[in-house]
Amino acid sequence: MAKYDDEQNIREIESRIDIVELISETVQLSRKGNNYWGICPFHQEKTPSFSVSRDKQMYYCFGCHAGGNVFSYLMKKDGLEFKEALEILAAKAGVEINRTQDRRTIDKRKQIIAVNNAAAQYYHAILTSERGQAAQAYLEKRGISRETMESFQLGYALDEWNQLEDYLLKKGFAVETVKAAGLIKRSENQNRFYDLFRQRIIFPIIQYNQDVVGFGGRSLGESLPKYLNTAETDLFSKRKNLYGLASARETIREKNGAILVEGYMDCIKLQQSGIKNVVASLGTALTEEQAHLLRRYAEKVVVIYDGDEAGQRETLRAITVLKGAELKVEVVSLPPGKDPDEYIDYFGKEGFWQYIKNNGYSDIEFKLNRYINAAPALDLEAKINIINLLKPDISCLSSALEKDFYTRMLARKLRVEENIVFQEVQKAYNNKLGSQNRNNIEIIWDNYKYGNYGIQEKILAAMLKDQTMFSKIKNRIGINFFANPDYRALIAKYDQLQGDQVEKMKDMIHIALAEGLESTYVRIAMLMDEHNPDVAREVEEFIMRVEQKKEEYQWQKAFAQLKTLDDTGDFDSVLTYILRLDKLSDVTREGGIL
Repeated sequence: MAKYDDEQNIREIESRIDIVELISETVQLSRKGNNYWGICPFHQEKTPSFSVSRDKQMYYCFGCHAGGNVFSYLMKKDGLEFKEALEILAAKAGVEINRTQDRRTIDKRKQIIAVNNAAAQYYHAILTSERGQAAQAYLEKRGISRETMESFQLGYALDEWNQLEDYLLKKGFAVETVKAAGLIKRSENQNRFYDLFRQRIIFPIIQYNQDVVGFGGRSLGESLPKYLNTAETDLFSKRKNLYGLASARETIREKNGAILVEGYMDCIKLQQSGIKNVVASLGTALTEEQAHLLRRYAEKVVVIYDGDEAGQRETLRAITVLKGAELKVEVVSLPPGKDPDEYIDYFGKEGFWQYIKNNGYSDIEFKLNRYINAAPALDLEAKINIINLLKPDISCLSSALEKDFYTRMLARKLRVEENIVFQEVQKAYNNKLGSQNRNNIEIIWDNYKYGNYGIQEKILAAMLKDQTMFSKIKNRIGINFFANPDYRALIAKYDQLQGDQVEKMKDMIHIALAEGLESTYVRIAMLMDEHNPDVAREVEEFIMRVEQKKEEYQWQKAFAQLKTLDDTGDFDSVLTYILRLDKLSDVTREGGIL
């Protein structure tokens, strides 16, 4: 989140913009009771499960669990950073933003965008002129239509040293601004600048609002490297952008899934064929920033890299990066030597879809197949190595059914007893549990179905709604008992706030937004509006169950220690420990908390 002098501007924007009116600009809402309901803009559904509260100035979808305030709505809908959403809403609300950021820095970014937009127009004009005939012929040979050249704003840089520089200077741009945009470089031998892109097909990298932030260029001659990107600038970073996202984002959101390819041409050709949810990683290894950018729009990514060895190695790396962003990953391996661009040329859209359908593998199965194929011989050492490589992935699966499925698959393909593989996976799972905080006693997992709140959510809502209830629970069982890490994070943040309950709740939505917990918080906030006459009884029963679990855990530890002492044969230590247990039993009978 950007730094601002104070929170007053944010509060002012929230007071001037009604979330119902903002969302109604793109979603048809109908009032039912105190809330407004409509079809969720973030996933496909037929029955409205998207709820907007005018009183709380929040939205929440009971289908996909997206939720937040006016800022998070705009960020998720348009894939914006917080500062971008803030500027748009400030303009809509008529609020002047007072930033600590230097105004000159902001003006410089705007000037660079203006230079890039002008450069993109120039390159495109060259491509569509007589001077761009060779580039046009190349693109048409690659199967790119004139309409696609237009929609992607493709261009051509002439084999000239100063054509672009001269054009931009005549347009009134300062040479330092053109240099800051990364479009010209200073000669090492002469005191002059020269154009970065020469005799190259130009691929503008476009944002959601159609602003050009950078360029990629493919050589048409013998120049190396074959592909060249704009250097890192104040505005552009390859790590943080995906090619084709501006035109793909709506389809990605609708399908809740993206197809990730390596090259510009792969992305363009697939989108041209009607497969719209495709993006490319700008010719570089996939980065964490790019993975998190995808996560704003979808929950699943299908990786389709080139079928050669280098492409398959990058696929393995991409899987790790995407899983780190909590994305579900599927992999399609193309035949050796083929890339998506070539494959769709040969077999067309239907053939390509059919291939994806028949050759899609989960990330775990892809890794397994690759490890087996890479092993010189599937001997004992290779089998042990493969199991060790995959057991962390399998043990991390939340579904017992999935764990069982991949355990059986691993055993079958390695020709190993299922029970042995199961023991190895279970060992990895136990090690993972052992690294977690053992003081957190997990009671009941929540049911996230629409309108069906779990006990954890009810307890959290009660704690946030009633300060007396919060104090009661904290004093008896603490606040670290939640199984859900998001709930633990929310209640910990709430506990750190000063002031009364009303003041704390005003701060919580902003804290939740900053911590990436807005959907979780809004779901709980919606529950706080519901009347629950049984809440006091449910809370007391919950506290008693936690206290019982704690007592059981203490006794389990005690008997485990006693068994250890008994095995050592140290009679005095055993006797001393039994006397301590007797005192422990007295405390329990007297109602003490263990």
